[in-house]
Amino acid sequence: MSAGVLAPATLSRQVILLVALGFGVMFASSAIKSIYQVYFSDLANNFGKSRGDFAWSGALFVLVIGIASPVVGALSDRVGPLRTVLIGSLVAGLTLTGVALWPSDFWVFMVLYGLGAAFALAAMTYVPMGVLVDRLFEQRKKGLAYAIVTNGTSVGFIVLSPLWIWLQPQLGWTKVFLAVGLVFIGPLAGLIWLAARQPLPPMPVAEQQDKAANWHAVLTDPGFYILAIGFIGCGATMAFVDVHLIPFWQDGGTRRVDMGASMSLLGVLELISGIAAGWLATRFDKHTLLTGFYVLRGLAMLTLLSGLTQVHTYGFAALFGISYLGTVVLTSAYCFERYGHAIKGQVFGLLFMIHQFGAFASVQLGALGFDRYGSYQPTILALSALTLVAAVASWQLPADRLPDSMAPLARPT
Repeated sequence: MSAGVLAPATLSRQVILLVALGFGVMFASSAIKSIYQVYFSDLANNFGKSRGDFAWSGALFVLVIGIASPVVGALSDRVGPLRTVLIGSLVAGLTLTGVALWPSDFWVFMVLYGLGAAFALAAMTYVPMGVLVDRLFEQRKKGLAYAIVTNGTSVGFIVLSPLWIWLQPQLGWTKVFLAVGLVFIGPLAGLIWLAARQPLPPMPVAEQQDKAANWHAVLTDPGFYILAIGFIGCGATMAFVDVHLIPFWQDGGTRRVDMGASMSLLGVLELISGIAAGWLATRFDKHTLLTGFYVLRGLAMLTLLSGLTQVHTYGFAALFGISYLGTVVLTSAYCFERYGHAIKGQVFGLLFMIHQFGAFASVQLGALGFDRYGSYQPTILALSALTLVAAVASWQLPADRLPDSMAPLARPT
């Protein structure tokens, strides 16, 4: 048996453990965004900033996630996804503890959270987890496996977001940032390090060749740009939830119990829809499914304009939760199936960078719109229109595989 190739029984145990670890990492990583989300108003007041000024930290954060995603993809392809996730956990721990130890300097917060925590999140989530799943599972099982792993973020919504909402009046943000940072730099990093010591199944030699031809095919493929247009809408709406949703609810006098229950509902439905999207991706056209998920996303944004508490909390959470991970899972599955294995991490990383450009615009324009108009309504209307564009674009996606007339891609074996 060649080096790096595991016996079937060993591989089966390894797969189960790595899927569980990936799920746990995604769960923990959701705290990086959710503590910022819940403490957003407190942080702005702490630094004496308006929402528009303070939101630059969140805008920088989502922008850096995007810029870091291709880097993380290349790193995952080169040194392996688990080592990449380990680096992310250590950086997350250092940056969050650093923010807690220097709580009075806004520029320290900007640099540590906006740059360090953003890189850490990119290095721990969708791109390296996609590469990990791709190394562990055969083609038909990848979408479902990826959905299971990334649903760690769903459980984060269910458990962690309500926890921070409950703790916020009782515990200052510095203590929460410090505690979360110590988890990343301590026990979580230790578990990842132990897992990274074990060899993963190697990439077949044939799939490591002709990267230049693969990139030529990607960049001349209309499907890549159609995916990118849709993913901008995904990133923009996700960022609104991550940064502005809790302040939007707080401004409207929404009860804390309704906010917490709505975030839990969003997480439960996100978990279900992520797994459902992975299962559906093995049986139906991905462009049709993506179109449907983007339509649901647009309807979810429109519920925020209803003026009825039950509609813009629980109704929003239901529709957005159903669509939340579906767009990511299906875009990932389409990307990994359409393009070769040799550069899969880098291609999805590039797509995720474009995703974060939409997130950057959403975070900053939402805050500036609030400062100018005293309302998030213009931003919500714009995001609803953007998801409609994403739905139309997704309907135009071509077949999953590139035509033979284009530059050759390394195909799954």
